[in-house]
Amino acid sequence: MACVSEPSADGSNRWRTLISRYWFLTLLVLMIPIGLWLPEGGVAIKNTGWATPVLVGVMMGISGFTLDTGKLQSQATNLGAIGLVLVSTYCVAPLVAYGLAIGLQPEGNAHFLTAVMLLAAQASSLASALALTVLARGNQEIALIFTLLSSSLTVVLTPFILQLSVGAEVELPVASMILKMLQVVILPVVLGQMLRRFLWKKTQPFIKGIRLVPQIIILVFVYSGFSVATGQIQGNTEIFLRIALVSTLLHAILLGWNFGMSLLFRLDSGTGTALVFSGSQKTLPNGIYLWERFFGDNPIGALPLAIYHLIQLVVDTFLVPFFERRNTRN
Repeated sequence: MACVSEPSADGSNRWRTLISRYWFLTLLVLMIPIGLWLPEGGVAIKNTGWATPVLVGVMMGISGFTLDTGKLQSQATNLGAIGLVLVSTYCVAPLVAYGLAIGLQPEGNAHFLTAVMLLAAQASSLASALALTVLARGNQEIALIFTLLSSSLTVVLTPFILQLSVGAEVELPVASMILKMLQVVILPVVLGQMLRRFLWKKTQPFIKGIRLVPQIIILVFVYSGFSVATGQIQGNTEIFLRIALVSTLLHAILLGWNFGMSLLFRLDSGTGTALVFSGSQKTLPNGIYLWERFFGDNPIGALPLAIYHLIQLVVDTFLVPFFERRNTRN
């Protein structure tokens, strides 16, 4: 009987492992056809005006609540690695994206460049870059510094990049944008850290459920982004394909750049893993908020954000085993 039941148990464990690892990616991919076929819900989310900033604030607050900041001091002096990730996020990414957008934009389309630069100007992903670094057994402390510092600087650098790249076409209320970013991003993270001091132990029975909330919010944002862009996608498949190509090339170039920099500057493998993920990813919630708040008249503004986010999650998740083997071996 034991010989018969073991394969069944192994098969069951294998299925549970696959489900636990890939359920989010599966739902993420499904958000594309759902957003295209049933766009009404995503359009309603955008039209409320308050739903997106509230969801972003909840996501940032939970991220702040679940992040362990106890081991950050020893990594805070790694200025070389910190400089590399900021250069990748706010210099290399916008420059490469600008070149790709100019080279691949359809003739006469005034929205293409703005939509691509709205993506390129964003900070590193606060949640997924850190989560993938942990899965790959990389340096999660430096990854946390990367993402928090990148998100903190976005209130200044993101408006600056947008003004520099598309300022002739778009007038940005920079002061209002900075204030809103402080309210929606930085304040919730700080509040989450404050609540962590008092409630962390009490919430341990529910921590798995709490950690699921940001992933569900990401799914909502991807759905909303594709829903609102449905008309543009259905009306012009060429736009969709061009943005998908720009997003794929941009992410591939950033992955190669950051991995090359980690080798050139001889970073340890754990820090290099954090650099690759953090330096090549872009945040979705902040971008969706900026699009709705300041670029609502751009019909394809959410498309690069949604496509790039999907690409970075799928590609980087499949890169995790490579970096995990590399970190374990070293």
